[in-house]
Amino acid sequence: MDPATRPATAEVPTTAGASVPEQEGAGTAAPARARTRRTSSSAGARAAAAPGAGVRRRVPAAALVLALLCVLAAAGGGVLLWQRLHPSHVDPEIFAAARDGIQAVYAYDYEDSEGSVQGKLDALTGDLREQYERDLTEGGIISSYEQVSATTRYEVLDIGLQQVDESQDSATVVVFGQYVLESVNSGTQPAPEGSECQVTPEGAQSCVQTVRVTLVDVDGDWKISELTVLTTS
Repeated sequence: MDPATRPATAEVPTTAGASVPEQEGAGTAAPARARTRRTSSSAGARAAAAPGAGVRRRVPAAALVLALLCVLAAAGGGVLLWQRLHPSHVDPEIFAAARDGIQAVYAYDYEDSEGSVQGKLDALTGDLREQYERDLTEGGIISSYEQVSATTRYEVLDIGLQQVDESQDSATVVVFGQYVLESVNSGTQPAPEGSECQVTPEGAQSCVQTVRVTLVDVDGDWKISELTVLTTS
């Protein structure tokens, strides 16, 4: 056999009088396993001794939790802001008070001038009440109504909420309706050209009237503190 291709065999040196073990494999395997265990133990010890090894694995998880908490806090703040600006429940008394208040402010009966004026003032508060009281008593409006036997009323068609504060003790609404004036000559006078008024079959003048009203809670009663006419008729 060519020496270049002959399998290499391990030569076991012997000394005089010494015998060679019959199973060389069994004699050499045990030290190899021992070295493997020592190597594994050494690697584990080095890994355990490495400073910050466990901390580095926990830092990404902690950062993720912190980021998630920040997102949840921001989302919660957004929800609270939305609920504050758009409350899920609005006190129905606001709409009832707006309806009653507007009807009282626009109501007049020449047969009960004093009661009509008092009804208007009772629905108002603050500077607006003082203004109405001054205009009604000093402006000659009541005298003019009495001369033509006028009656007036407001027919509410719809009410829309524009704004309400968080405590719901102040609100702004828009009231849609018709202002109706009936007098001895209302049926004989045509409605102004270009206006949103018309003469009814009963001889009254009916005009589209949209108003924005701010109501405030005054000792448990809703009062109108601001009134703005949005239509030009």
